[in-house]
Amino acid sequence: MTSPAPGHRTSGPGTTPREDDRTAGPATQPDPPGGGTPAEPSAPARRRMRWWAVVAVGLLVAAIAGTAVWVDRGAPQATAGAPSTPLTTVSVTVGTMVAETSVRGTLHFAAGAPVTAGPAGVVTMLPAVGTTISPGDPLYAVNARPVVLLPGALPAWRDFSAGMADGDDVRQLEQALATLGYTTDAPDRRFTARTAAAVERWQKALGVEQTGAVARAAVLFADQPLRVAALSSRLGAEVAPGTELYTTSGTDKVVDVDLGLDDQQLAVDGAAVTVVLPDGTELAGTVTGVGAAVERPAADGSAPTIVVPVSVGLADPAGAAAFAQADVTVRFASTLADDVLTVPVEALVAIDESTFGIEVPGRRAGDPTTVLPVTVGAFASGRVEVSGEGVRAGLDVVVPTR
Repeated sequence: MTSPAPGHRTSGPGTTPREDDRTAGPATQPDPPGGGTPAEPSAPARRRMRWWAVVAVGLLVAAIAGTAVWVDRGAPQATAGAPSTPLTTVSVTVGTMVAETSVRGTLHFAAGAPVTAGPAGVVTMLPAVGTTISPGDPLYAVNARPVVLLPGALPAWRDFSAGMADGDDVRQLEQALATLGYTTDAPDRRFTARTAAAVERWQKALGVEQTGAVARAAVLFADQPLRVAALSSRLGAEVAPGTELYTTSGTDKVVDVDLGLDDQQLAVDGAAVTVVLPDGTELAGTVTGVGAAVERPAADGSAPTIVVPVSVGLADPAGAAAFAQADVTVRFASTLADDVLTVPVEALVAIDESTFGIEVPGRRAGDPTTVLPVTVGAFASGRVEVSGEGVRAGLDVVVPTR
């Protein structure tokens, strides 16, 4: 039997299948001539019953559309005769049943803001697309004068010079100069002679006139490095203040996913997910944002689809360094049952049209096997939850030889 497809989930206790949900069992063996007790199934017959069980389980799973199956059981049954070939067995395990839902997503760099010209003049330097600009690096140059990226979240809204009023923007400038190594003074809100001296040391390193003052148009504050996404201008272009020069992105990659309304319960901020790259690499991720439901137009012109947009961050962005943008698969996990006993689905044996069991080998070589009736619970990732008299963790059960 094929394992449930990615995204297929079975959850929660269900009910006994209705009569019309059941698949027909194998034909009963005819009575022997002259009456008497029917012969016990042979090993090949049990093999046929096992494969019928696998098919029946698959049909039950499909028929009840993701609801766990619970079946009433009888007493254990022993099969006659010693197995004619060595048995392949696996152990019953205990753990958590987890279902996975796979959804298509898009890997890309986090969105950023455009960089616009501060001073007016001729563009004399632009960075290449894909360049990462860190604090202290030039963003561009106009009339051969660089405009520099400095660390900070507060936009520059006035020029910096001696005699200016105290303010948080001054503290931010002094903190930036300290971060870049041009002062050891503790930042404060006052622009002093020591602040001007630190500015001059910075200007000397840049190779520009050492005025001790900073024009608002000569710096851009940002709280993270910037990546050049696309150029909007060119070298030699004459620009006015506010002219867009290029667009930026964040340096970390994120994944955007649209979840269908049927899966919106998976959209939990902080939930762990797995991101599968086009080359098969699997990366750990975390849901970092969940948006409100929106309509997405269908590519084939059919009715729009309502989805829940979800953002996913990568625990190790470097693991996706080979891809600037790519279609990926995102696997969302959901717990079906905790601390339950499970076996591979193919370990199930059909006892009759509505009852399943697991086949247990004898204690010694040559002993007959025993079929223990089981209650069947949740299905996930090729395994099935089982319970019943005599079923315990570590119990060996027979599986078909591959």
